Amino acid sequence: MRLTRILQVSAYAGALALSIPQAAFSDNFERPGFARIALACTGCHGASGQGMGSIPAISGIPESEFIRTMQEFKTGYRSATVMDRIARGYQYQDFLELARFFKNHR
Repeated sequence: MRLTRILQVSAYAGALALSIPQAAFSDNFERPGFARIALACTGCHGASGQGMGSIPAISGIPESEFIRTMQEFKTGYRSATVMDRIARGYQYQDFLELARFFKNHR
């Protein structure tokens, strides 16, 4: 059952990863609005970032820790089921805004 859940989450997160940061590979694109980026996170991490099942909570994390973790995913220093691939499509400013948003949600 756990493997099934992991595969479901991976498929869902993969779809999100393709729908939002794919523009990062184009020369002519507009950055998605912050609300759209935060919404993508809630698909796996819950409406307030509270975590769901084996997916960790991202709410209440200090900004510096949140940003460091996301940068580690982006650079490949930290591996994960899907976050290491999703993080590649975002910029530092995205990480900062997300950190601030989820820091205050519990």
